[in-house]
Amino acid sequence: MTLDELKLYCNGEFQNVERILSELDALYGAGKGEYTLAEQAAIATFVVNAYSGIENVLKQMLLYDKLDIGDSPGWHEKVLRKAGEIGILPPELFQMLTRYLAFRNYFIYSYVFNIKWEEMKPLVEGIRDVHGQIRSEATEYLQTI
Repeated sequence: MTLDELKLYCNGEFQNVERILSELDALYGAGKGEYTLAEQAAIATFVVNAYSGIENVLKQMLLYDKLDIGDSPGWHEKVLRKAGEIGILPPELFQMLTRYLAFRNYFIYSYVFNIKWEEMKPLVEGIRDVHGQIRSEATEYLQTI
């Protein structure tokens, strides 16, 4: 993959995340008190999809830099750790993304009715900001390579 191809790939992933966030905005309203189980499942899915798009960007950037992330069971954590080590993720953003990864893992291996709304709500409310931060950090990093 060339640098131009990487930039196009990242831009495409960020556009996909924007689309997911638009769908999330249409469903989630900060003032709404109660959500059905189906609505909570959809909201959780949108959050996990947005995180996955962010993770895809980081993974491709690391692969471009020829950093081994492998396909081991822990590769998701390795992506975040290596992205932090090489300066793509500042420590605060790294910490936020680890919370999204933990939620992703819980979501995949749990029944949706076990997800506690009170624990998911801060992630829902923060995902747009996290997306903006990672897009800014990735753009800045791509300009340096």
